[in-house]
Amino acid sequence: RISRRNMNAMWTASKIAATMVVASSSLVVVHCEESSIMPFPEDCIVTDTYNGVSIDISTLPEHLIQDEILFGEHLSKAIEIWKQQDKRGVWLTVPTTHSHFIPIATKLDFDFQYAEKGKVILTTWLPSTPSRLPFGPTHQIGVGALVLHPISGKMLVVQEKSGPAAARKLWKMPTGLADPGEDILDAVVREVKEETGLDCIFDQILCFRQAHYSRKSDMFFVCQLTVAPRYLQELQEEGKEIELCPQEEEIAHAKWVDVDEYFSQPLWLSSPLYTKMNEALQEAARNIHPAATETDERTDTISGYGFVGKRLPIGFNPGHNTFYFVRKNE
Repeated sequence: RISRRNMNAMWTASKIAATMVVASSSLVVVHCEESSIMPFPEDCIVTDTYNGVSIDISTLPEHLIQDEILFGEHLSKAIEIWKQQDKRGVWLTVPTTHSHFIPIATKLDFDFQYAEKGKVILTTWLPSTPSRLPFGPTHQIGVGALVLHPISGKMLVVQEKSGPAAARKLWKMPTGLADPGEDILDAVVREVKEETGLDCIFDQILCFRQAHYSRKSDMFFVCQLTVAPRYLQELQEEGKEIELCPQEEEIAHAKWVDVDEYFSQPLWLSSPLYTKMNEALQEAARNIHPAATETDERTDTISGYGFVGKRLPIGFNPGHNTFYFVRKNE
């Protein structure tokens, strides 16, 4: 027979056990809740429509930026949470001033995506499938300008101070690279201004060339430009010749030459690529200015059929894009 004292002891033990079970369950719930709490402030995380997330280290709270170990722990925890949320790509922007965070990120399977002045972008792909993240910037845009003298029809050419063209003493059209965020039509006008001091107006894209070097690609657009109207007015009314001002840092000489003389340079004649490109320019020159070449035949295969540019509002998003389209002969 169980004594009253033993019964009280058994009841107390059962109560303690039940309390321990409840407490243990509570700890599990609390642990689960804590493990699902994002360690980074929500206003520092940017999500995209591809189910990816981005973080710029410079936007994080100061205590995280100052503590590399804590940052690594937070980033590791965030990755686990994003995996549970079926997130895909993670983009991490690391400013140059915080480059010491790069080793921490690479230990967590981040790799370099691309770099810009002042920052590097690292990414990681969370699913077990092959990464679907796009490559970093792979193309550069070059421009060249066909500019004809409004009276003589001669072609604007330059000789560079350095580079492969300079080594060959080659006369070439003004050329250059588009700056980030710069439209082709603006880039070519700027390059002509920088290299020769000449103000011009974009007319159309005549042709373009695509090349590939070591997983990078180069697009080169040859554009037709017209000199600003004031030059023709000064020529006709004052007899004032168009003054060319070669860029001191890069250009040795700038002048006007006969179109046929330009195209007959030995280097051009030895290249099937540039022979074809120059044929297109020669044909365009004939249509722009009949006096430009010795051939009197005028065709419509280039002039009136180049790509013209028009800036248009996007509409559903803020901002404008430049749309290039073929202008039909009028």
